[in-house]
Amino acid sequence: MEKEVLVTTEFLFQKEEEWKEIAAKAEQIFCEAAESIEKLEQIFCGKPVLALKTEFLDRKEKGRMDFEALSRHLEKLEVIAFIYDKVERENRGFIKTN
Repeated sequence: MEKEVLVTTEFLFQKEEEWKEIAAKAEQIFCEAAESIEKLEQIFCGKPVLALKTEFLDRKEKGRMDFEALSRHLEKLEVIAFIYDKVERENRGFIKTN
């Protein structure tokens, strides 16, 4: 069973922009949640709140690093699209479809 895979530079650029937008929204929501947790002590007090705040601050830093890593991976789509485009231009007329 043969399948044809068609990857276009336009598709890669579109997906890169789409996923970057989704990742930016997710990061914004994550940061807003972190800010809310940091302000929790203004409303509640006690060990549970301190424990939650401490744990979430650790997660906030890890989350920040994870979003940076995701952003770097998404930028690779642009590089891949550039390479596809370059190879297609160099091989124009060489590769024939059936």
